[in-house]
Amino acid sequence: MAPRLIVALALALSMIGCGVDPAPAARDGAPDAPAEPRDVPADVALDGEDAALDARAEDLPEPDAPVDVPADAPGDIGADARPDVATVADVPIDARADASLDAASDAARDVAAEARVDAAPDVAPDAATGPRVDRSTPQLHSFSFRANEADPAARLALGSETAFLDTRVAPRGRLVVYLHGAGAPTTCGSNEHGRLLASWGFHVLGPCYVSDYGVGNCGADIGGCRLEAFEGVDHHPFVTITAPDAIETRVVRALQHLQRRHPGGDWQYYLDGARPRWGAIVISGISHGASSAGLIAQVRAVDRAVMLSGPLDSGQAWLARAGLTARSRYWGFTHRADPQHSGHLAAFATLGVPGAPAFIDGMGPPYGGTHRLASAATTTDGHSSTQAGGSSPRDATGRYVFQDAWRLMYGAAP
Repeated sequence: MAPRLIVALALALSMIGCGVDPAPAARDGAPDAPAEPRDVPADVALDGEDAALDARAEDLPEPDAPVDVPADAPGDIGADARPDVATVADVPIDARADASLDAASDAARDVAAEARVDAAPDVAPDAATGPRVDRSTPQLHSFSFRANEADPAARLALGSETAFLDTRVAPRGRLVVYLHGAGAPTTCGSNEHGRLLASWGFHVLGPCYVSDYGVGNCGADIGGCRLEAFEGVDHHPFVTITAPDAIETRVVRALQHLQRRHPGGDWQYYLDGARPRWGAIVISGISHGASSAGLIAQVRAVDRAVMLSGPLDSGQAWLARAGLTARSRYWGFTHRADPQHSGHLAAFATLGVPGAPAFIDGMGPPYGGTHRLASAATTTDGHSSTQAGGSSPRDATGRYVFQDAWRLMYGAAP
């Protein structure tokens, strides 16, 4: 054997014995060798409990038994009964108010995607045929859960969120997202109003959201505060609301949670991937929630906006802005005994709600075709009377006096 070959073999053997890899080192700037793939068990959740939406249908939990949500006590809206009074009415509008809504960029409309789950159902909902609801056991399904049950990242506004679906009636293929008023209620939405809407075939969701910041603290840009509470993206220096605590993310998380709890309700129908399917959603609310519903309809193309005892936000720039939802899909309802009544009428006009104000007492729909409805019916609380519940007037049979008006506004006319 040649001497040089013997020496080379000896050196190679000594390197192997010392644990040195005789392969040449990667060159500077060369990519590292790819890591070996790891075996991940198929049943490991990829992102907490929300990965359950990617599970096979047979692996989903059985529907919960309906939760009995107590009926509304008189004055049910509690914190939301407080008038959402803007102490900065008619103040001059600065350029920041316009910039705030202009900042609803594509990134914002993704609802801070890093904070959400891109969970798609195994079978894509059919927008043409509507939700596939299991009506084999007809009943009213009522749900109550906290926001941090639906999303462990939620930190603020952790009251009880509510949802309703009545399988005794055919589903309309519309979800009503109903926003409570100002404050920090322990129960979000309205039980009585939610049950009534469900009896007309709506899926109903009452999310909890941040509404206790006091609109007077937002100065000439109340729209910026409301938009941050909706998107969880910075729009105003006074509030700090991140995506897990914002309305849009709360809607996504709640629908995912409800799909897991009650797959027979096909709650996922109202999701478009990891976003709400806004075109199938009625955005609605009372007081502070009514004003926020009006703003949301400007930055998302919703099925319609139904505003009860609101909006207010007198003199604010957002009211006059063009939006993504046609004004023909806006509805407003106010009561003459509400101290904010004149402010509501002014906001209807600035917002461009169709028609002239009309008192509906003693009339039947469609009330001359107007979308600006008002009442002077006897009530103990004009502000809270515009939603079903304790102070909303009833006739001798116990039927709500405003029932026909609500049906018209929500698109559920018999």
